[in-house]
Amino acid sequence: MIVHLGLGAFHRAHQAVYTQDAGGWEICGVAYRSHATADALRANGHRYTVISRGPHEDQAREITCITETLVAADDPDAVVERIAAADLVTLTITEAAYEPGGMLDLLARGIAARDDAPLTVISCDNVPRNGDVLRGLLGDVAAFPSTMVDRIVPPPEDPLTVIAEPFSQWVIEDFPGPRPAWPGVTIVDDSTPYETMKLRLLNGTHTALAALATHHATVAEAIADPELEQFVRRLLDEELIPTVDQDLDPHGYAEHMLERFRNPRIEHPLSQIATNAEHKVAQRLLPAAEELRAAGREPVLINEVVRRALR
Repeated sequence: MIVHLGLGAFHRAHQAVYTQDAGGWEICGVAYRSHATADALRANGHRYTVISRGPHEDQAREITCITETLVAADDPDAVVERIAAADLVTLTITEAAYEPGGMLDLLARGIAARDDAPLTVISCDNVPRNGDVLRGLLGDVAAFPSTMVDRIVPPPEDPLTVIAEPFSQWVIEDFPGPRPAWPGVTIVDDSTPYETMKLRLLNGTHTALAALATHHATVAEAIADPELEQFVRRLLDEELIPTVDQDLDPHGYAEHMLERFRNPRIEHPLSQIATNAEHKVAQRLLPAAEELRAAGREPVLINEVVRRALR
């Protein structure tokens, strides 16, 4: 059994899909306070649909590997019990939740309640070195591999139907212990280069568009604006791509990324990206700015994005 903390749309369109494809594993999904998704899943036998929405067509599939849902605020002891008995714990609790309290307190209680069986906890949040961050917060009480996840998943209108782009990627540092045979997952010794490229290029560009596109509602609308696309290309070529691992072909990654952004049928709201701007800027853009300054270059374009994002 996998216990997943954070029952949002991204988990249901990403880790749950990989687990469905692996077969043989079930997920207990835990929401923190919201009842909407948990109640809807329970009423539908925990079945829901993921629609992969390409530029021209949809592909729909039913997901059934989530077999139980809990709301932590209602029954924290049940969450602790499930973690104590879990084979694996994953979480998507958003960047802002990586501090003492909330779900992390329940995770700590659940680990403390286990017998001597080792546990692996896999963060799937856009937090640099997310496994190391969890270890720093919780102590050396489990295996905490760092990961990189990528799939654009706009907020759903219907809790039983999740819309996502066709592209999906998951990179996990190798770890001992049980795991599903997730097809398509890349297992590596060090996820840092992948994580850095995704955070700075994709997430950094998202933050730039959210800060600058004052007259557009979605990523697709913003990147279709020639002036904004020109700014984004300069930001990538001049200030972001030079700070990532060149062996991962960041120029090719950026071109494919911009093609994904142009998908007009994925309505990814800029207002969602703009939330928690201070956390996102600190993780996505400021490290690149510091590296450029250390190399004797002033990050003029990053500075403009940061100024507009935090105004």
